[in-house]
Amino acid sequence: MAKDLSANLDLNLLKTLLVIYQEQNLRKASERLFVTQPAVSHALQKLRLHFGDELFTKTRTGLTPTPYAKQLCEALAPALNGLYQAVNTNQEFDPQQITGRIRIALAPQFIYALGSKLYLTVHQQAPNCQIEVFTWSETTFSELLNGHTHIALNYDVTATSKELNRKTIPRSKPVVIVRKDHPYQDSEIGVTSDYATEAVWACLIVPERNELLTDVEQYYAQHNLTANIGYRSSSPESILQVVKETDLLFPTLDIMVRDDHPDFRKINVRMDGSLIDYGTVCYYHQSKQNDPKTQWLLGLIESLILDTRTTNE
Repeated sequence: MAKDLSANLDLNLLKTLLVIYQEQNLRKASERLFVTQPAVSHALQKLRLHFGDELFTKTRTGLTPTPYAKQLCEALAPALNGLYQAVNTNQEFDPQQITGRIRIALAPQFIYALGSKLYLTVHQQAPNCQIEVFTWSETTFSELLNGHTHIALNYDVTATSKELNRKTIPRSKPVVIVRKDHPYQDSEIGVTSDYATEAVWACLIVPERNELLTDVEQYYAQHNLTANIGYRSSSPESILQVVKETDLLFPTLDIMVRDDHPDFRKINVRMDGSLIDYGTVCYYHQSKQNDPKTQWLLGLIESLILDTRTTNE
């Protein structure tokens, strides 16, 4: 008969196992758990004895999970989240009682437009937690799946794991940003107009969207045109600095700069035929579907985008 590994197993050890798996570093795991590193090492030793597996091996950068640990932790993450939600279902949610760390990933355009505002809003309502707002990367989806990242915001990415929920956020309208004294003075520009097709563009690299071809290039290709891309960067700050000093056009979202910005003007965009999809989506693990903290964060992000849009209109 197979051994019942759940018998006499401390749930705190399972939480420790999951955090070690997510951090793959004992020091970082101890900081996140608010215990000493020797205490985490001692817990890991207990887990190794209990499961009869090494669980993690040392590398130059930290720890690498064994195949058994990877399989175990991927199954544990949603199960433990469901357990914690069930235990806390009847408790009234109060952001001021939140402790620990909240990790939020934002695509570059959103971290520029909303990053500091999001931190300040979360900190005001939940002053006892540690907030990490960081730029979306190629590991964001996997970190959402393993629980390392709580919630993430980007343009709509259709090919995502079925384990992730997708909450559509009210979109911001596309605009073209130019320097204040740019020679193009109209309030609207047609993307396929003679002026636009001859202009030089500065484009933002957005992970999971346009690493290979910019939105402008993809749109122009639909009309058998070739876009003149003069500058590409993953940094909105860098692009705006270039736009400030040149005649380059920067296609982006209305929320990127305020209407009364002293250095820039926003030009409304007119598109012919197929539109570029600027749908905005918050991604989070299915296990957090009914989690009050997740719903609170979704509400904050949606309110910030709506407030920024209202301010800019």
